[in-house]
Amino acid sequence: MSLFPQPMLETTIITPIEDFPRVVVNLAETEKFMPKEITSIEEVEEFYHSSKLDSIRQIEASYNDLFKLMPEPKEKLGLKISRAFKKQPLIEPIFTKWEDIEKIENKIRDEINNLKLRLKELREQFTSKEEKFELNELLVKGYRLLDTEQPYEVGANERTLIGILTTSKIEDAEEFIKEVEKSEVIPLIQNKFMIFAQDKKGSISKLIKSLSTVRWFEHEYKGPIHLNKIELSDEIEKASKLLQEEIKGLDNEINEFAINNKERILALKLSIDSYSHFLRIYVSAKKTKKTIIFQGWVAQKSKKIILKQLTKLKETICIFNEPEEEMKNIPVVSSRNPITRAFQSIVGLYGLPSSKEVDPTIFFIFTFSIFFGIMFGDAGHGLILMVLGLLGILARGLKRNVRQMFVLVFAVGFSSFIFGAFIFGEAFGFHLDEMLGIHSLFGLEYPILSPIHKLTEVFNITLLIGSIHIVLGLILRMVNQIRHKEYEELLKETWAQIFLYAAILYFLSSLGIIDFGIDPSNIAIVGLVSVSIGVGLALFGQGIASIFLKEKGKDILRSFLGGIGNGLLNLLESFSTFISNTISYGRMLAMLVAHVVFLSVINELAAMSGFIVWQILILIIGNIFVLILEGLLVFVQTLRLHFYEFFSKFYEGSGIQHKPIFVFNKKMDLSKYG
Repeated sequence: MSLFPQPMLETTIITPIEDFPRVVVNLAETEKFMPKEITSIEEVEEFYHSSKLDSIRQIEASYNDLFKLMPEPKEKLGLKISRAFKKQPLIEPIFTKWEDIEKIENKIRDEINNLKLRLKELREQFTSKEEKFELNELLVKGYRLLDTEQPYEVGANERTLIGILTTSKIEDAEEFIKEVEKSEVIPLIQNKFMIFAQDKKGSISKLIKSLSTVRWFEHEYKGPIHLNKIELSDEIEKASKLLQEEIKGLDNEINEFAINNKERILALKLSIDSYSHFLRIYVSAKKTKKTIIFQGWVAQKSKKIILKQLTKLKETICIFNEPEEEMKNIPVVSSRNPITRAFQSIVGLYGLPSSKEVDPTIFFIFTFSIFFGIMFGDAGHGLILMVLGLLGILARGLKRNVRQMFVLVFAVGFSSFIFGAFIFGEAFGFHLDEMLGIHSLFGLEYPILSPIHKLTEVFNITLLIGSIHIVLGLILRMVNQIRHKEYEELLKETWAQIFLYAAILYFLSSLGIIDFGIDPSNIAIVGLVSVSIGVGLALFGQGIASIFLKEKGKDILRSFLGGIGNGLLNLLESFSTFISNTISYGRMLAMLVAHVVFLSVINELAAMSGFIVWQILILIIGNIFVLILEGLLVFVQTLRLHFYEFFSKFYEGSGIQHKPIFVFNKKMDLSKYG
């Protein structure tokens, strides 16, 4: 892995109109070409109006609506879809010639609508049956609570209603019910009431209009209404059992529909994504009468792959150019190495490197693992993390980002194991030297650094590591500035800060906070020179830069005087920032000691419980608690040391991701996509 992102080439492709679809498919097969908006090509017209993209957005929204209608859980369905296509990963290509393109939208749209229509119909039936079942349950409860079991005679001009009130305004309902000849309001559950009402047809009609939120059930038969609560309840419960069977049948039908159509559903998703990527080129392309021109980005090392793929189309021309110095928004290609990719995803939380910026991933792999290992230095817990990480790496059917997480878990577990077993001599809160009777290792005293008995030494080492980390950040800033030819900033800011930080380290060494193994009084000249150069560059760096760089139009005296004010502020800020940054690395000791103390307390509690079963339970639960809770805390603290103390020195993280176009066909392995 190089210090900088892969160099990119601006690629211009010129092809006959009739070959355009085949060119796009061939480029997609390489998985190396990212389209861009075409610029600075004169005397060519826009190939297609961008409103065409609205159509694909509507199709994507329609597909999302379809997927929402699918039964839960969506994750399991997605896994089944993925496995189905791993067994038969080759599908017919979305298009092979120009004439097919106009048919794609209608084909995709019709397919989605047909699936949605059937699924929506099943869903509506299911919802209707469920609602009816719930109402039946409420009616049964309501009938049982009615005050009377005597028949009510219903005259020719009368109506009898049973209703479920679903409003909280029961006072309004009771007010209207008072005007009805025979009525009852029965509370069932929160905000739901049963209403029984019998009166003349006009009064009942008025009641229906007044209480529009009531779900009314009108008796269809004439004559007396026999309110035999037991008979009515039994009758409704029988109906409910039939409803339950119908609901279960519909639920099974929906699930079977989803499973039977999983291949079609993924094929639709692939078609939509494929067509969307095609449109990205289709919309940005320009044309002459017979030719289409479009541009994109290709990594320099992928140039031969692109050329080989396009040689199949003899009339297609491919031109590669290095991007101009001032060009921005050049994409960055992610590493294919699983370890690098795992750590790169964490760096990406801060931001991707721009094309001409140092990529910190190569340093981050080592420093992140080391810092985590120091703070979580336990051979037992490290071994557990390694096993969990290995199981996740070897597991089948996991998504790439999930597998990356397990690579990270394995890496930090390995580091924790090494520090715990060989440096600190700790495993599950027990001291390995006492357990194993080992007091020397490789000719050195064991443990080399006890987090309990050698606090001062461990604290000193964490500060030494922190100071090296900060110096590395300043050196990488210097590399960035040289690459960007920012010589004035390099002279008046970066070099000033390097000398100032050397002076601060000398100052901390003099106070006994950091021990470099050298008597500070023997190198007093180093501190004096560092302070002098650092302060001088901070205050007068702008003027000095004007002299050495011979910048035209700059008044050297004015530069000297104007830089003093800003330099003084930067000087004070640098002193306070560097001191706090360095001391901040002492948190590694704090987390390490907390880890050891937590486990020691758990072990003591287990020993005090007496009963062997309780001892085992306390040890298991306690270690799981520490592993999860403190593991997360250590992860956050490790990130903090990198994002605030390290990245802030040199890294902007303003890059954009290189996203190759995707247009599937027979030759592409769709199991990767799944």
